[in-house]
Amino acid sequence: MNLEFHFNTVLKFYAWAERLPDNIDFIDYWYNLYLSKTKARIESSLADNINAFHWTRWREDFEVFADGYKPLPGHGYTANMRQWFGQYMQFLVYGLDTPSRLLAEHYGKGVFLDTMEDWFKYHTFGADQFVQNFAEKYGTPDSVAGIVELHM
Repeated sequence: MNLEFHFNTVLKFYAWAERLPDNIDFIDYWYNLYLSKTKARIESSLADNINAFHWTRWREDFEVFADGYKPLPGHGYTANMRQWFGQYMQFLVYGLDTPSRLLAEHYGKGVFLDTMEDWFKYHTFGADQFVQNFAEKYGTPDSVAGIVELHM
């Protein structure tokens, strides 16, 4: 597929995750973001990527395009944990060279939750080590030809 790596996109998701409220179900929100048309647009179109949309616009579009998705009350985690998750799950998109939607459909919300629960271990990993460990632990979708080295 060859999704082009944009570190600014990674940082936008880091900032977006950080700014989400503390009282929402963060995993549900992020999982639904991965299934959304907005996330697909961010990954597939440079115009909808780093040069055209500020993270707040992405957030507004996500909530509109997902047929009025409203965040559920629940566990929001700390800002540091959300930052890490937003960043490293995007590294997973680039490292497996697979669109977010496919990853969400393949792994399911439970794997998102498991990954967040293991953040204390993973947050010390570099991007490449995280992707490798994740792939070994959970496997990869059939469409993944191999792991792309991010050198981070």
